[in-house]
Amino acid sequence: MRILEVYPNKRGLKIRVDVEDDLWVLKSILRPGDYVEGKTSRDIASGIGGEKERRVIEVKIRVKNIEFQPFTGRLRISGIIVEGPEKFGVVGKHHSMTIQPGSIIVIEREKGWSNSIIEKIKLSGPKGRALLIAIDLDEYAIALLSTSGFKILGEGSIKLPGKDHEDREKVLDDILSKIASNIVEATSKNDVKLIVVVGPGFIKDYLAEKIRTLMPSVKVYTDNTSMGGVSGLEEALRRQSTIEHLREFSIVEAENVLEEFMANIAKDPSRVAYGLEDVIQVSRLNALKTVVAIDSLLFSLDDSIREAVEYILREAEEVKAHTILIPEDSPPGEKIKRLGGIIAILRYSIPLEARQQLK
Repeated sequence: MRILEVYPNKRGLKIRVDVEDDLWVLKSILRPGDYVEGKTSRDIASGIGGEKERRVIEVKIRVKNIEFQPFTGRLRISGIIVEGPEKFGVVGKHHSMTIQPGSIIVIEREKGWSNSIIEKIKLSGPKGRALLIAIDLDEYAIALLSTSGFKILGEGSIKLPGKDHEDREKVLDDILSKIASNIVEATSKNDVKLIVVVGPGFIKDYLAEKIRTLMPSVKVYTDNTSMGGVSGLEEALRRQSTIEHLREFSIVEAENVLEEFMANIAKDPSRVAYGLEDVIQVSRLNALKTVVAIDSLLFSLDDSIREAVEYILREAEEVKAHTILIPEDSPPGEKIKRLGGIIAILRYSIPLEARQQLK
C-alpha cells in the first residue's frame, strides 16, 4: 500500500491498495467513525418509470462496519454517505464500498492519523527490493522500489543513428549492454531479488534478455508501457500488472519460511505450529516469530475461520512477529493449505504436551 498524499494536519491520507496484504492492514487501522472517500458503484434512479441503473460515483462515507468479503479477495466498508453528487440524492443513505487491489481511496480521521499508523502503511505491501526499468528508443530510467519508497537511480537518453545506418543495430546493442551492466551493479549494491523492465515494443524484451543472461538467479519480468524514462516508470506504477509482479516477494519469502518450518518439524517440532487451533494456542503465549497464511482464510465464508485468522494476525502484530499472506494457488500456498492453511515459526520451544493443556 502506498501513500500518495498526506492532507493538512495528517487528517487525511490518499492511498493506493496494491495487494491483498494491504486489505488486512486497512482493516486493522480503520475504526467506526473514520471516513473513506473513493469511487464506487451504486444503483441510481434514472427517472424513467422508476428504473435504476448502476453508475460509478465518488462518495465519502462515515464508517460503521469493515469486513472481508468471502471468496472475493475484497474488503467491504459500510456506512452512511456524508458527501456525494447532489443530483443523485445519495447523502444520508447507507452504502457499502468495495476495496480491492488497485483501489485509490482517501481515509480520514478527525483527530488525524498518528505517525505509527502512517509508518505501518508505509511498511505494508510486498516486502523486499526490486528494480524497475522503463526504456524506449529515446530514453531510459532505473528506479529502486522498496517498502520505504521509490528512488530513481539513473536515467539517460538513447541516441541512435538513422534507421538505414548500417551500424544502428550494433550501436543499440552496445547501449543496452552498458545499461544492463549498470543494472547488474545496482542489483548487487541494493540486494535486489526481482527486476521489472517496461516499455513499448521490442526493446524492453531485448534488455530483459541481456539481464537474464548476466544474472540468471534474479527473476526478470517485462510489461508494456507507452514510453520509457521517468514517465514510463510512473505509468508502470499505475498498472496493476506491475504490482502483481511485485507480489513475488511474498511468495519467495514464504518459500523460505516453509523450508525453515519443514526443517524444524524434522528436528525440533516444539519450535513450530500449524493449523488454526495450534497457532492460536501458541499466540496466547506471545510465542509467534513468523506467520504465513494463505489469503483464502481471510475471505472464508465461515465467520469462525475469518475471526480466528484475524485474531492471530492481531496477536502477531502485538509481539511484532513477521506476517506473510500469500495466494492459495501459489506453490508454497498449496503446501501450506495441506498444513491447515497457516504455519508459524516460534520464538521459543513450546512442547506439544503443554499446548494440549491450553485447550
